[in-house]
Amino acid sequence: MRSCAHHNRQLVRRYEDWMTALHYVQTTKTYYRKVLVKFNLFMGKKSITNVTHLEIRAFLTHVSNYGATLETTYRYLGVLRRFYDFLNLGGVVSYVAPRLVRIKRTKRIDLPMLTEPEVKRLIAATKTKRERALLEFAYSTGCRVSEMTHLRVENIDFEDRSVRVRGKFNKTRIAFLTPSASAALRAYIQDRKSGYVFQEDRRQQHAGISADDGYWVARWIDYGQKFPCGKYQQRRLNLGRVDSVSRQTAREKLTELLAGANLTRPQPDRPLTTALLVYILANIGQRAGLKNVGIHMIRRSFATHLYDHGVNVEIIQKLLGHVYLGTTLGYTRLSRTHMARAIDQNHPLADAL
Repeated sequence: MRSCAHHNRQLVRRYEDWMTALHYVQTTKTYYRKVLVKFNLFMGKKSITNVTHLEIRAFLTHVSNYGATLETTYRYLGVLRRFYDFLNLGGVVSYVAPRLVRIKRTKRIDLPMLTEPEVKRLIAATKTKRERALLEFAYSTGCRVSEMTHLRVENIDFEDRSVRVRGKFNKTRIAFLTPSASAALRAYIQDRKSGYVFQEDRRQQHAGISADDGYWVARWIDYGQKFPCGKYQQRRLNLGRVDSVSRQTAREKLTELLAGANLTRPQPDRPLTTALLVYILANIGQRAGLKNVGIHMIRRSFATHLYDHGVNVEIIQKLLGHVYLGTTLGYTRLSRTHMARAIDQNHPLADAL
């Protein structure tokens, strides 16, 4: 007879399949699985279909004792509620035990964002076409990391300055490019008609000569020719002895040899990784003298700056791809400039001398 622990793991796997069917993003599925694996380990050999709210409390106490913050504990409870909602809908449990547990809500912390002059400093601190395109696109659209890394050239309409973005739950929305963002993307993409927009930059290999055991030796890779195994041919050729052939003559010979070779290293159609994108933005931020610059900071700044300039919050909700308006309100923060303008325009005594 199989153990309850095996049955518990089976239920978690079924929930993972359900999350896939609902098009949960991979990061969410990974986080939920991590929480549920911890919960299964805590339950041991006891079936998770027989838990009460007391055991849910005991688990949350357990993770708190091992260093989980109040915010993390609240997130764990949210995962357990959704998991047991799934079990309840499937008739596996008769009630949702985590729904009977209440813990203190965490205080909302105003996360850092950029001012409009700071955004301009960031853009000025970019060094490459890819950096400029990344930053301009992020601030122009307010897109998430995953939306940027999976964006394809085919989804951009430069004539209309619009982009078709695939967001959470596989939902598609239209984002819009500012003229400067459109120009930066054009400069970076150049003549590419398809593939991922933001790609890994692969360093070009340069041909060269070196002195090796008394001889001038030329080395280069011809990207126009491949071996049967699919690898590019790396060429190596002796150009003469060092004591009888000058470096200049060896260079001239190398130039003749490279006349018909293709030295341009092809870029693979591979998207920029999330980690590399985060690293690039952090580096730009350091050059601009700004700390902790990331996509979410730019996303919040995008929303707040639009709100400051009078854009309706429901329009911002659509641009950000939020399902709930309350989520958007968490992104749009009233700035002092916005509040001062409201007083100047609407206070009964604003015009009084």
